[in-house]
Amino acid sequence: MPLSDIKVADFSQGLAGPLVSMHMGDLGADVIKLEPPEGDNRDMMPIPGAKDMSIGFITVNRNKRSMVLDITKPKGRELAYALVRWADVVVMNMRIGARQRRGLTYEDLAAVNPRLIYVSVTAYGELGPEADLGGVDIVVQARAGDQEGRRPAGGPPPSPTNMVHYDMATPWLALTGVLIALRERDHTGLGQKVEVNLLQTALALQPRQMTRIAGSDLAFPAMAPRSSPSTYLCSDGRYIYAPSLGERWNGFCQALGLTHLATDPRFDTLEKRFQGAKELSEILAGHFATRPAAEWEALLKAKGIGVSMVKTYSEVHEDPQVIANHMILQYEQPGVGLVKLVNFPVRMSGIPANELGVHKPFPTKGEHTDEVLRELGHTPQEIAPLRAEGVIA
Repeated sequence: MPLSDIKVADFSQGLAGPLVSMHMGDLGADVIKLEPPEGDNRDMMPIPGAKDMSIGFITVNRNKRSMVLDITKPKGRELAYALVRWADVVVMNMRIGARQRRGLTYEDLAAVNPRLIYVSVTAYGELGPEADLGGVDIVVQARAGDQEGRRPAGGPPPSPTNMVHYDMATPWLALTGVLIALRERDHTGLGQKVEVNLLQTALALQPRQMTRIAGSDLAFPAMAPRSSPSTYLCSDGRYIYAPSLGERWNGFCQALGLTHLATDPRFDTLEKRFQGAKELSEILAGHFATRPAAEWEALLKAKGIGVSMVKTYSEVHEDPQVIANHMILQYEQPGVGLVKLVNFPVRMSGIPANELGVHKPFPTKGEHTDEVLRELGHTPQEIAPLRAEGVIA
């Protein structure tokens, strides 16, 4: 695997930080997840009957070994430094002030290991008046203009989405930085700090909306015009998403058997279709209601029209296109059963897609603590008192 010679010490918790190291583990890196005594996300939607397992944990922690370490204790910090000497990459998302108090800043750890790549994940960046402020994706949605951009005309801002796009996207930016830093280390022999934050990611994912021209109020909307008809209820009670007003209008009408509508003087230009959107929507809604959604989808796709039934997550798992491209992986987890997960989403000709998956079972809390300490040179006689003192578990 491309990163099989890379060792990662993951000090992070939550979503964005652990996803950075998970992606590296997918590519073969040896990842040690350092968990506090209470564990990390192991109670976020627990899996019935499974010890220390939850949806929140397994979503972002595959291909890792777990070590429980209390870094608030002096001996715990000594062990943390031993891991830093071992590692090529450290992932850190605790607040800046906490890092400073615990001796875990980039400067602290680079002094221990000059070749270290230090990934810093924060909410708002490491500079400015709120550098030490904690934050989560749903708050960043409000701060980055996301919620306001999705506000219906005349209504309040919508609720934050639980899709947490910024938590999910930030790790990809971090992984890009890590790979660049590792490449540069090949030339210089030195590591460096890679900084990412949720607010910057939120801006990066809204480049059109954030673009401004001085002296102009021209702005790209976040939402398509609400007057544009696109989602229709079909005869089987299912919905279909079928955007219809653009350049494929003629083909859209032909596929539906509404050829006369294409030349109807009320709707024969894009501007007219927008102006008459309410009337047009009523006509199309009545027509779509005469057949099941799957039939309409097949008819429109046969004409090259981009449409889709509004699918459930369970249906997405069974989508032939998803299956053909190995977008979902399946894994038999001891004590849990068959688990389905989103696969590593980048395809490379040198690595078959079915080789990108779960290489190690999801770890129970502290499952590999003794194993890691032995690899760092500690004997069973040295490990026992550390456990008795609560430094490890």
